[in-house]
Amino acid sequence: MISNNDNQLSHMTGPSNEVRRTKIVATLGPASNTYDKIRDLISAGLNVTRLNFSHGTHDNHAEVFAMVRKASAELGKPVAILQDLQGPKIRLGKLEGKITFQPGDEVILSSRNDFVGVSNHLPTTYPHLSNDVRAGEQALLADGALTLDILECRGDDVVCRVVHGGVLSSSKGINLPGSQLTIPSFVEKDREDLEFGLKLGVDYVALSFVRTPHDINIVRDFMKQQGRVVPIISKIEKPEAVQYLESILNVTDGIMIARGDLGVELPPEKVPTIQRRAIRMARERGKQTIVATQMLVSMTKHARPTHAEVSDVANAVFDGTDAVMLSEETAAGRFPVETVELMSEIARSAEQDKRAHVAVDLVPELANSYPGALSRAAVMTAQSMNAAAIVSFTHRGLSPRVISDWRPNCPIIGFAPSEAAARRMALFWGVQPFSIPAPESFEALVEAFEKINFEHDVVPQGSTVVMTSKLPFEEEQLSNMFKLHTVGGQTIDNESILAAPSIVPFDEP
Repeated sequence: MISNNDNQLSHMTGPSNEVRRTKIVATLGPASNTYDKIRDLISAGLNVTRLNFSHGTHDNHAEVFAMVRKASAELGKPVAILQDLQGPKIRLGKLEGKITFQPGDEVILSSRNDFVGVSNHLPTTYPHLSNDVRAGEQALLADGALTLDILECRGDDVVCRVVHGGVLSSSKGINLPGSQLTIPSFVEKDREDLEFGLKLGVDYVALSFVRTPHDINIVRDFMKQQGRVVPIISKIEKPEAVQYLESILNVTDGIMIARGDLGVELPPEKVPTIQRRAIRMARERGKQTIVATQMLVSMTKHARPTHAEVSDVANAVFDGTDAVMLSEETAAGRFPVETVELMSEIARSAEQDKRAHVAVDLVPELANSYPGALSRAAVMTAQSMNAAAIVSFTHRGLSPRVISDWRPNCPIIGFAPSEAAARRMALFWGVQPFSIPAPESFEALVEAFEKINFEHDVVPQGSTVVMTSKLPFEEEQLSNMFKLHTVGGQTIDNESILAAPSIVPFDEP
């Protein structure tokens, strides 16, 4: 692995910049799915919108999708849309009102869902329940609020005893930590939803309840059959996903550390360590990371978060995540716009700490590839030249993504010849994405940068930028050159081009 000896890449001394580097993913829902509210959220700092397909109809999602695209275009800010598939969520069926359980009560969970639950006999949505669980295991209901010990399985019924009691109502979630479930991660509802999302034009897909790399390959193969493949964000929320994390990272495009279900399936004290390790391993492989669940959850009801929540967001930034995510805070909370504004300020403040700019040692497959070597050289050159920005042209996002892994202290300007590629870069740490016409020469790329800079005032006139690109400008060609450029002036050295022959691209999404 490449080492960042002597802090060459960890503590760059480039110019201070107030642009927030950590991206914000926000879930849209009843509190935020109007055009004006979406526009306000984007203005407040939203980078990626999450459409939660556990709720809503296809018509609802299509309407929200169109509003996001319209607001993004009007504000001139690329915003990615993440489709979050429901996955095999196991839930209680319909109950007759709310039912209270005390420790010691006996409860029967049924594999059937054709009756209304009363007293201690409760339907579930999982027809294989009695086949997949064993005596001695536990069932956690309502996000772990109730704990049941499994005593025995009798036909379709699972007999349990209440350990920690509480109140249950219809459709509450069921977690079965320690049980080997036969249900696939990609169920029929997900297939229908994904087919719809791909036609709609989503930019990312989040896959729920991933357990093995096989789950990811199934979804990617399905997308190939549909004729459109988008990056997959694998949600780390099952013990099996933690066990097979390295193998999952080798085939996925990114991960979401979904701490809600993960903290129910595993002892909660283990989650912070898993979060930090998962982020590091993902970054070493050039994969995107999102930290999710209950980050500012008190703001669903209150205008200010707790100090612990503020620290939680900051610690995710210190851990090196690409993005932090809001769920019910923006989907159903009272203060969706204020929550995004505050999360933006917390992240921006945390980024002033040197821990937010620590590089990682990339795995050899990436570090020794042309994009890996070129990105490292560009970041080191930016440091030594006190550059105002690194400008990177890409077709699919690989070079800006790898540059961001080195966590430079100057902005990364990502140029792409398609709006889809620019939107994809909206999730990349530190990257400000722009869509430009495909250049035919390096001079045309410089001209495009100067035009963008004039219109958006990205960096000061007369400052130095490092530009990375590819020659020839073909999609299959990897980035193979960089050059120093004086903004608004002449290039420093027309011969300062590092070039290399073309090779097969490294696993670009």
